[in-house]
Amino acid sequence: MLKISAFAKLAQTTRRTLILYDKQNVFKPEYVSPEGYRFYNYDQLYELSFILTLRKLGLSLDEIKQISSDSDKKSPNALLTNLQDRVDNQIHDLLAVKQSLSTRMAVINMETPIHRDQPYINEHQRQTFWQSATLHDCSRQQIAQAFAQFYKQLDPLVSINGKCSGFVLDLPDENAANFINAPFRLIKEATTPINTDLTTIDRPAGNYLAIDIDNDDTAIRNGIDLLHQYAISKHLSLCGPLWQINVNEDIRMAEATTAILRLEYLVSD
Repeated sequence: MLKISAFAKLAQTTRRTLILYDKQNVFKPEYVSPEGYRFYNYDQLYELSFILTLRKLGLSLDEIKQISSDSDKKSPNALLTNLQDRVDNQIHDLLAVKQSLSTRMAVINMETPIHRDQPYINEHQRQTFWQSATLHDCSRQQIAQAFAQFYKQLDPLVSINGKCSGFVLDLPDENAANFINAPFRLIKEATTPINTDLTTIDRPAGNYLAIDIDNDDTAIRNGIDLLHQYAISKHLSLCGPLWQINVNEDIRMAEATTAILRLEYLVSD
């Protein structure tokens, strides 16, 4: 037989865990000496490995005791069925996490050319975005509150998938003076169906007049002016709304933004 420390090492657990399991009647040693020393058989390793696996799956000690009882070993019961369902759900969740992370890594690995402070034509395919309710206050507090509410309604994995996010503003005629008071909505590219009450908005396919600028109000107003001047010089007709897209969004930062924003207006045919 093995002393408790040797058995714990063999099972890749701790002496403290074995003592706890003994006191909670979850897993008992094969023999306890008159001096109180615990001893275990090699054959007990298989049962302990099963118990440790159940703990990793999040089962409580009481649930494990029920599953490990003599009667439950002889016939499956509701707890075992629930355990199987829990494992299936965890597999589903992990696959979803894997897919979301793979999507984000693919986006990260795609280099996005930056045209800072220089208008250019950007071609888009049709895209669908989830959108928040319309807001009329561009204060940091209002945006932060709206951001928290918006992403609460989305699947948590959507926020980290690296897909397009930003704002859509009702700002016709490229009038930068009206930017600060323009009604706006938060948007996030809709990739897979989710259970949400959020509505969607489509960004039509076509050519967009775009500019990449710093993420601050002054730069945004300057960017809108540059788009307006470029459109006049090239005899382009632009359609609202204004799309304000985060370039290479960073989920660690407020509003999931980075230092670079892309402003875009659809060019009319």
